[in-house]
Amino acid sequence: MKKKFTFAMFIFAFVFRYGITAYAQPEIMSDGAIFDAEYYAAAYPDVPAVVGYDKEALYQHYVTFGKSEGRLATNPDDAEEVARMQAEIRTVTISFAGDCTLGGYKGQGRGNQWRDYYELYGNDYFFKNVKEIFEQDDITFVNLEGALTPYEQVIKKTYPIKGEPEHVGALLSGSIEAVSMANNHTYDCGQAGYDSCRQLLADNGIAYCGGMETCILERNGIKVGFIGLDCLENSIGSLTNSLKALTTDLRGSGCSIICVMFHGGIECDYESNSATEAFAHSAVDCGADIVLGAHPHVVQGIEIYNGKVICYSLGNFSFGANRNPKDKDTFIFQQTFYAGGDGKAVYGKSNVIPCKISSTDTKNDYCPTPQTGAEYDRIMQKLERSSRKYPVSYFDL
Repeated sequence: MKKKFTFAMFIFAFVFRYGITAYAQPEIMSDGAIFDAEYYAAAYPDVPAVVGYDKEALYQHYVTFGKSEGRLATNPDDAEEVARMQAEIRTVTISFAGDCTLGGYKGQGRGNQWRDYYELYGNDYFFKNVKEIFEQDDITFVNLEGALTPYEQVIKKTYPIKGEPEHVGALLSGSIEAVSMANNHTYDCGQAGYDSCRQLLADNGIAYCGGMETCILERNGIKVGFIGLDCLENSIGSLTNSLKALTTDLRGSGCSIICVMFHGGIECDYESNSATEAFAHSAVDCGADIVLGAHPHVVQGIEIYNGKVICYSLGNFSFGANRNPKDKDTFIFQQTFYAGGDGKAVYGKSNVIPCKISSTDTKNDYCPTPQTGAEYDRIMQKLERSSRKYPVSYFDL
């Protein structure tokens, strides 16, 4: 089970399923390589005799066998054009993770609270086991569940949550550059708490989105737009209208990539429901390049819809609102995008990184930790099972 996936493999499977055969030459493939399918087929006729003339089939042959056999990916006569194309290729890698409650809820029992670990170890503690992953990407985007604010919880509900302003240092220390504030706990401290959190994030250089507020980060000359929407209180129709307006605005601002994080679904349910699936599909139809879900507090499956990734629930991450959840599984989804001189982005390599929300199974110590060995395989298999319901799942690739 331990493997990385690439969208070159997806396109390969998609092509054979739907019979797409048109291609141009030379062009940037989904892993960022430049490949001339027509040249490869003509130069090595033994290859199309076996795999046919589809560009992705030819490219997969080159990747699997051609490199080691010394075969050329492009016509030597096109060396100048290939060099120009290579100079224009830019990449951006984004890591996505789930619910982060950097504090706790009003009335939470004493002992083993998120704040206890903060008092003992400070902000550097919470993301220390995933920091290297987040430092090596270009952007890390998570769901910030609950405001970081000096204001107290004023909403009457079972679990009104918040964190203190100084806890913003955990995001900074963990190399987390962007957060969604679109969730059912954002306003637990009222409008004042929400506004003070927005200001705190802005003052510390952390991008945020939520509702009709979007944010844009630029890396390597590629603009990435972020949208956060709460599906719990809004109809699919109204959300779709919002999505259309927001994606149009972000494209108009020069964004090559648009990431949508939504808050919806049923808590503790391991499968996405029809409402969240309809919203996620609508997000892609409106122009999202990748869609991520939060709120169920457990992981759900990963679908490929119209060539785009939908992670229906990333689960909890550093989650201070539960001192010892029975299910501690989570994962980081990492996606690399490639953009050429025209500014259009395509999928490159993707990677599922199975984690647990705690470094120990006996309690929640709020320190997300990547898994290896049998636990890695178990979480991957769990995600695969939850993904079987989709016409095309990430694990089909």
